Amino acid sequence: MNVLMIGVDKTSIGGMLTVAENYLHSREFCQRTNLIYIPTVIRAGKLTKIITFLKVLPKIAVTIYKKRIDIVHIHMGERGSVFREGFVAWLAKRMGVRTVIHMHGATIEEWYDRQKRPVQRIASYFFGQADRMIVLGHAWVPFMERAMGKDKKQRIVVLHNAVSVRDKNEYHKDARNLLFYGVIVRRKGIDDLLRAFRTIADDIPKEVMLTIYGADLEHNIQEKIEKYHLEGRAVYLGWLSREDQEQCFAKTMLNILPSYNEGLPMTILETMAYGIPNISTDIAAIPEAVTDGINGRLVEPGEADHLAGAMKELILNSDLRERYSENAWKKIREEFSFKTHLSGLYRIYDELIRQTG
Repeated sequence: MNVLMIGVDKTSIGGMLTVAENYLHSREFCQRTNLIYIPTVIRAGKLTKIITFLKVLPKIAVTIYKKRIDIVHIHMGERGSVFREGFVAWLAKRMGVRTVIHMHGATIEEWYDRQKRPVQRIASYFFGQADRMIVLGHAWVPFMERAMGKDKKQRIVVLHNAVSVRDKNEYHKDARNLLFYGVIVRRKGIDDLLRAFRTIADDIPKEVMLTIYGADLEHNIQEKIEKYHLEGRAVYLGWLSREDQEQCFAKTMLNILPSYNEGLPMTILETMAYGIPNISTDIAAIPEAVTDGINGRLVEPGEADHLAGAMKELILNSDLRERYSENAWKKIREEFSFKTHLSGLYRIYDELIRQTG
């Protein structure tokens, strides 16, 4: 089996990069698929992205031809990614290769519905180039059926994001940090989190800190911290590297991601795999990992008061945190392990190759 994977480069910090790196760091996966990885997206302005994409297209075509590629696995987001990566899927199909589109776009449905009908038709055409359309949770299936057409619904398959699972729950019950770990933009709910933390700051132990990790795309996180008078209680620490995760997680009591739009966030899966309970929002595929009142808490997006209540309850109740922690770790071990994920992906690949034969 020869697989060509199309994705983002290392400057494109975020969940899609984390997913791609999980594949690239798996010796088993790389050997079984003879994996070749070609990034088509860099973190840059629109013009630079387009130029980069056009430059790499010939390399993709040559690789498909010379390396006798069986499957092109394409990581896709929303907006321009639909057209760039959609064109790669079209090219692969023209060259007689099976295609898998792996949809990561947190706002893909919202983006699609805002477009005029001609743009929607183009997007749907590119979606239709997929022999298999991977979505991150069951919540995305109805939209993708609508976008691709009922006649192609059998091509849609749910495959959850996944992480490596530790042999035991390593949660530190005496940890004192709250963690926000993700790209710092409004749709991730950063303003709601800061507002909620300000609401409860005087009611919780003063040593409880909010640590914020992620790319500050709007370049204003420090201003926001000052706006809510959280100097000394909240701190921005940049992007959290793989090398620093262990130290960070060991000090984390709760991971909080009050997003408005998501796929299935890797930050939630990674922290749950460590045993860290999560507080997040009842959207997209998040409820497929976080079960409210069982292994974490879910609130509605934008409900800062409810978020504050959930945070305060768990900060002050160590027994409840420990119970959620154990359930969170077990949930990931049983349903979201990378081993389980690869088994599902191999089935998709094998099925497509059998169809080719």
